[in-house]
Amino acid sequence: MPTGGYAVLTSPGPAAIAVVRIRGPHAGAFLARYIRTRRPLTAAAAGDVRRAELLDADGAVLDDIVISVHASPPVWDVRVHLHGNPQLVRRCTELAETCDLRAAEAPDMGLWAVQDVLEAEAYALLPQMPTLRGAQWLLGQTARLRDLVTSLPKRAALADACAVCRQVAARTDIVSWFAQPLRVALVGPVNAGKSTLANALADRAASIVSPAPGTTRDWVEIQGEACGFPVTWLDTAGLRDSTDTLEAASVARSRALLEGADAVVVVLDGSPAGEMARTEFLATYARLTPACVALNKCDLGDWTTAVSAALPTRWRDRALGISATCRAGLDDLCRMLLASAGRHADDVDVPAAYTPRQVQILRAAVAAPDLNALYDKLLQLGAPAAGA
Repeated sequence: MPTGGYAVLTSPGPAAIAVVRIRGPHAGAFLARYIRTRRPLTAAAAGDVRRAELLDADGAVLDDIVISVHASPPVWDVRVHLHGNPQLVRRCTELAETCDLRAAEAPDMGLWAVQDVLEAEAYALLPQMPTLRGAQWLLGQTARLRDLVTSLPKRAALADACAVCRQVAARTDIVSWFAQPLRVALVGPVNAGKSTLANALADRAASIVSPAPGTTRDWVEIQGEACGFPVTWLDTAGLRDSTDTLEAASVARSRALLEGADAVVVVLDGSPAGEMARTEFLATYARLTPACVALNKCDLGDWTTAVSAALPTRWRDRALGISATCRAGLDDLCRMLLASAGRHADDVDVPAAYTPRQVQILRAAVAAPDLNALYDKLLQLGAPAAGA
């Protein structure tokens, strides 16, 4: 935020606390219009912390907040510590924009001291990482890319060094694996255990579970993770023909969800009691291309081999026995799901570009005429950060 503006410094989504940085010559207008304190902020100095209220445009109180001052006038630099309701955070940034404050385009270094641009870019992206593994991957990439800068020019052949630069630039999509949840629809006939499985995968009771068929009348969206990758589990209504108007509408919505999902997990009751429902389901949905087929209720008996033989041929190598109730086989299910979606462990343990700037530099390095020129380009990856 070199010339001022605002930046949300904490993770998106619901949280206990959110922090918005407000900085620059227009910050004073924002503080005067929308922040109310018992003692005037005009007398505040760096290091002061004040309890305050965030006001809406009409003067109504939006939130009880804390203001921390990092630089006082003429160029304010403050942190607005809000309750972490995403709508509240969004409203705060909307109010900032009414004071000619704009979202920061450069990596913001407001919460951490950084040694170079690689670290600044990683910290700027860190709030978008909803899982611990994603945060660790992102921070680990700074060291991997620094090592690349020092080790790559030592290669004997320019062609080899260029090939590595191409590979690192091509891995830029990996950051989205950790920043954007994979939307996975759990589909299958009624009473197959989809809601129980959704709760087990999310590790919390988010969907209502009942032995009565058709309990889930609408889809339920549950945030979770699989092997450290963020996942949005979509627990859908059981797919079957129904004369019940409400259930039929729910089934129609479930079918529509399949179109927008990144991956589909077919959930079937693998026990003898589920044979009729499986047969009816396969008669209509055998054309689906599932990431995996979960044969549920294996805690009641191991029928996986026999049931798999009755599945469509292209489903058989994707079928595995699980027990949603006992949480058995869920790790294997998640690994199969991620492999189907192209998330491979080998890809996350090597250097990868995580910003467009890095990709641009690596592509420029590929076009270098010799190793010295390539090295000069790579040095730009770890350039000192402004203010570091």
